[in-house]
Amino acid sequence: MNQAVIAGVGNVYRAEVLFRQRINPRVPGSSLDGGQAAGLWNDLVAIMGDGVRDGRIITTTADHRSEGSGTAPPSEAHYVYKRAALPCRVCGTPVLMAELGARKLYWCPECQSG
Repeated sequence: MNQAVIAGVGNVYRAEVLFRQRINPRVPGSSLDGGQAAGLWNDLVAIMGDGVRDGRIITTTADHRSEGSGTAPPSEAHYVYKRAALPCRVCGTPVLMAELGARKLYWCPECQSG
């Protein structure tokens, strides 16, 4: 949540990229190794670029949507963001939500157990 580390990402991208990289949202950024930090950065650059191109935030891949490909319907655009208590699209475990610093965290306790 420290904007001095990475600013401007926003809650949706934060929750989604942490899920995509299998990083628990409570892990301090200072404890990430170089590979994890690079993975977060590269994924953020890619999905934020997709968002600019598509005019909306879609973070799921085609294999995690019911249609299997094409444009994601709004209900299938995210892995964890605003999906508290719904099953994880990857493992089926209910997505959790908690507050931290007046922001909501969304994560899968199974996929992001580290």
